[in-house]
Amino acid sequence: MNFPVGEVIAKAPLPVDIITVVTELQKINFNGYLIMSVMGSSFEEGVLFFREGDFCAGIVECENINKTFKGDASLDYIINQTIGKGFFQTVQLTRSQVDLITAFDEKLLFLNKINLKELPKLIPSMFRDNFVFLEKNEDVLGKYGLSSLKK
Repeated sequence: MNFPVGEVIAKAPLPVDIITVVTELQKINFNGYLIMSVMGSSFEEGVLFFREGDFCAGIVECENINKTFKGDASLDYIINQTIGKGFFQTVQLTRSQVDLITAFDEKLLFLNKINLKELPKLIPSMFRDNFVFLEKNEDVLGKYGLSSLKK
């Protein structure tokens, strides 16, 4: 994912208490994003954007299996990542940078406003490995009609 590089104001391992993090970011009317990198059976990244201290947009990518979820569809995945194994960074941007990101890709925007009081209900009790990477055991010999050469 390529987003503007701003000032990294925090780095920490996951899992993280997302309620505390969000509460602190709301207090300072934060503009920017949290980027989380989690390793389950595959590597996934999630970005949660803030505008004036409120969630405004999100995206989750798993490149191993070529899956991307944006906007409201990404929220459950992002919240799940907060209790996974990995790390996160808090990157501060200007409000206009956040507006520009969401203007270029409106699918990132959350259509439903997220209430901080409802957030605890969204946090699962344990990390769900949503992106299972299954290696294909391709039958190369069979593909070329040479199955009889297998031992």
